[in-house]
This record gives sequence, C-alpha cells and structure tokens, in this order.
Amino acid sequence: MMELEDLLRERREQRPAGSYTAELFNDAERIERKIMEEAFEVCLELGRPERDEERIVAEAADLVFHLLVGLVDAGVSFDAVVSELARRRR
Repeated sequence: MMELEDLLRERREQRPAGSYTAELFNDAERIERKIMEEAFEVCLELGRPERDEERIVAEAADLVFHLLVGLVDAGVSFDAVVSELARRRR
C-alpha cells in the first residue's frame, strides 16, 4: 500500500500530463464523486443474488484506489487509518 501511496503523492506533486490521477488531483469534487460512485458499485456487486468474486475484487480495488487518492489529497496517510482501526479493536 505504501508504494501506491508514494506514487499518488508523486502524481499530486508533479501532475504529469495525461495522468488520470493528476487529473483527479486537479478537481477535489471529482475525487469525492469517484469515491461515492465506486462505493455504490461495490455495494451493487455485494448485493447481487449470485456474487462474482472477480467483479467484487475489481470494484473494491477501484474504491480503495479512489479512497487513497482522496486521503492523499487531504494529507492523511493510510497508516493513520489503519492505526485508527487498531485503536478501535477490543
């Protein structure tokens, strides 16, 4: 996860032309919309009577990617999220 997070930070700083990720960083509202869209698509896949693992994995990967973009844009590390989850563990 750290490699991806590092790459996302690099894309945010450099904003290379033609990069989908750089385009996202240029529009915070688009990041939010993509997170919501991907979360909805994961829910749709999970709610199907006959689940397709490959589709669930693909949609979950899209959600995690866009969530990481949002976290990087907000200056929040994924480690901070994992630490919060650990703190909540009983």
